Amino acid sequence: MAAFRKWFLVLAVLAVIAGTVDTAYAQVQCVQAAVNVPRVRAEGRAELVGDVVLNCKDDKASANTTILANIMMFLNTNITSRIVSSNNMTEALLAINEPLPNLQVLQELTTVTGANVWRAQKLPGSDKSIMFWNVAIPIAPGTTTSIRITNVRANAVEAQPAGGLPGAITFILNVQSNTPLPITIYSQVIANVLTGVTFGARNCTDGGDISTGYTQCAGQGSTDVTATHDGRGLLKFTEGFDSAFKVVKRSTLRVPYSDLIEQDKQPLGYIADSSETGYVNTPILGTKTGVADTGTRLLVRFANIPQGVRLFVTVGQTVNGTTLGSRGVLVSVTDPTGIGGSVGFPVVGTVSYSANCGHSGILSDSWYDKMVEVPLYGGAGSATWEITAATSNPPLETVAFGIEVAFDAAPQNNLPALTLGTDGTVAGSFAPIIMSDDKDKMSATAPIPRFIDSPTSKTLVTITACVTNLLFPFVSARGGFDTGIAISNTTLDNSVNLTGGTSKRPFNTKAQSGACTLYYFGDKEDGTSLAKPVQTSGVIAGGKQVVYTLFGGGGGIDATPGFQGYIIATCNFELAHGFAFISDLGAQKLAMGYLPLIIQKSVGSARGGSSATPGLPWAFEGLVQ
Repeated sequence: MAAFRKWFLVLAVLAVIAGTVDTAYAQVQCVQAAVNVPRVRAEGRAELVGDVVLNCKDDKASANTTILANIMMFLNTNITSRIVSSNNMTEALLAINEPLPNLQVLQELTTVTGANVWRAQKLPGSDKSIMFWNVAIPIAPGTTTSIRITNVRANAVEAQPAGGLPGAITFILNVQSNTPLPITIYSQVIANVLTGVTFGARNCTDGGDISTGYTQCAGQGSTDVTATHDGRGLLKFTEGFDSAFKVVKRSTLRVPYSDLIEQDKQPLGYIADSSETGYVNTPILGTKTGVADTGTRLLVRFANIPQGVRLFVTVGQTVNGTTLGSRGVLVSVTDPTGIGGSVGFPVVGTVSYSANCGHSGILSDSWYDKMVEVPLYGGAGSATWEITAATSNPPLETVAFGIEVAFDAAPQNNLPALTLGTDGTVAGSFAPIIMSDDKDKMSATAPIPRFIDSPTSKTLVTITACVTNLLFPFVSARGGFDTGIAISNTTLDNSVNLTGGTSKRPFNTKAQSGACTLYYFGDKEDGTSLAKPVQTSGVIAGGKQVVYTLFGGGGGIDATPGFQGYIIATCNFELAHGFAFISDLGAQKLAMGYLPLIIQKSVGSARGGSSATPGLPWAFEGLVQ
């Protein structure tokens, strides 16, 4: 790299010297013309840079002449234009006098009479340079000859922005010709490099971040693929600058949903707004020159999704979070690189979508108001959408897709699994992501566009236990006494869930269900421990109870006659409440009742240590009636 920088500086000096050659040796002068300098994506490995246009003229010419030249182009980053034919010939082109598409005559290595378009060759041993061989530059008295170099792609990853300023892709031309050809270059910058995309996980209204916290005992969404599903949030992509999101090809009419019309029939220098494709002229230049493989793709990858959780995504964009006129199509839910799939054969939605996060915006296209499940393997999965309609109008373009997190509550089976500090995540980026050796070189097989793996990761799922810890501080089933215990699941607290109910009052808690594990601390009358000091009830649904006595058992709890001590009940649902009733057998002479204490989480010193006592199923903070 250091050697290249030195060579780059030497060539820059030569270019300046060439621009000041004495006219005694040459009357022809070539001057760089003003052209648009495009903004390119810092994540892109095959970004189209701006054209280089030279206007050449000999003010003293008295007769037609032709200059033959080998023109070499260098960039400060790797050139990544597609190799389209044998001998490492690329899609990069040099054209003389802007020939119309039907008048173009192509030359590669062999001289062609009347050629006005030349194809560049990748030279051995260098990925930063290309060569146009035997270019015939006609010079006529009183006329200007134009030279345009186009379809040059570059690896923008090597020219990252820094300090709030864009990176820059620059060029140098080196000309060897039968007549000196001085060139005046006003700017070597042919692309400014900026961050192309940001990603976020948003709520359905796009008014804030998505909710990520779930409790194990409260089911979410729907796991029934025959039911209508609600979107629970948005996976939102925002371009870093105008036209960072591009379709594969752009029509001349700029019709928002007719983006697959080829850019053939356009003159050289035509700027295809928001298009991944460069200059194309299929009849003359072939089907590979200038043509991109896909539009910009937007990839999400899921990681550490807990067992028991299922994910559903929309097949198209949602109104909420999406710029009017932008459109994306789901092309794959199986390829974590974003290469697979096609807009011609998109993923077909199999699940109805209620448009809770906004419908697709295409009211006549019910196909878009669908969702599809993302297959998860070891907690990992992916989904890829391709941009099929884009706009360069302000503000910066955004595209969002709906997502639903769904699971059935089964805490008795530890489903969904608790995240325990390792949250489920979603990471968004451009795609395709290429890791092969030719990812940042001129290649015949690497896809266009292609990008570096630089995702932005967001938390998507956190599963915590639904637990209420109840302390029954004294229970007894000896000396003629017995203790009755009742534990209620009070998460059913709105009348909508009651027969004939229509109101969400008095509260609107989502009903939970789960079992209670009972830990017996104490002994029997003979001083020995219980044979079964830990017992688990059956599942207690919202609005239901488990009721039993120590002497007789019940509700799935074994009898423990002769036991005396205290019980800690750990219930796998919130809002558990209890009651204990101690009496003589049959409650004939003496009885009393009390409410158990609710044990909260640890504050470190409640049990004289820095954490809850090892082995206990609960942590201690204080006691609340």
